[in-house]
Amino acid sequence: MLVVAGCARLPKVTSGTQARDRFLAQYAAGHGPQRGVAAISMKRAGKGAGSARVRWAANQESLAVVGYVGPSRALDASLQGDSLLIVIRHYDVGVKGFLRREEGLDGRLLRFLATPWDFGAARVRGALEHAAIEPAGAGWRFQGALEEGARFTLELSDRGEPRSLSIRAAGENPLEIRVRYGAERNYPAGRIPGWIEWSFSGSVVLLTIEDFASADPAKIRYRPALEPEWSLFALEEPQGRALVRWLLGLSEKGTAAP
Repeated sequence: MLVVAGCARLPKVTSGTQARDRFLAQYAAGHGPQRGVAAISMKRAGKGAGSARVRWAANQESLAVVGYVGPSRALDASLQGDSLLIVIRHYDVGVKGFLRREEGLDGRLLRFLATPWDFGAARVRGALEHAAIEPAGAGWRFQGALEEGARFTLELSDRGEPRSLSIRAAGENPLEIRVRYGAERNYPAGRIPGWIEWSFSGSVVLLTIEDFASADPAKIRYRPALEPEWSLFALEEPQGRALVRWLLGLSEKGTAAP
């Protein structure tokens, strides 16, 4: 009975308004801190592939991520507002600094892209409420804009479940990211897709979610203890930007591959 309950299909919706109402209730409702565990794999355009396990915790506009390769802790990353810190422990190297909104990718947009099942931020929910809706195959397509100037297209199934999301950031060299969502699953913190796939700049990242639950905000650690042997570059420096692009598998211009 538990298995059937976890995989039960939702009834079909008969209008775009019903699809939006169901989606907002499920994916854009207010919630407290949350944490998760997942397996992640990445295929870089012409640069090989790799896999790891990740744990993350999110609270409002803050996000902390820890990555493991085998038993070893390989990566620490945190985003608090527009402040970004990434440390690659294997190489004792990292980057820190502030994201600049004039370049089209600020902390709010990056936080949303990192957890694209969470539409609960007021600006994101408002964008969905004002988005244009049209039929798309057996489902529905939403199109609109976020406050950051990014344009988005969200496609839902005929049951109001997310199927794909495309976001094109603002700026001189706008980054376009496409997201695909797997079938919904029940977790302690709610019903969300069981897997998420990002594609950008010729790279593909797949996140398979194993656990998703509420978190104790007092136990979320956003900043690792910095070791003296680590080399930290400023995000404003060429080395810092190059490190971020290498880590994310971005092209030099940051634009998505055709």
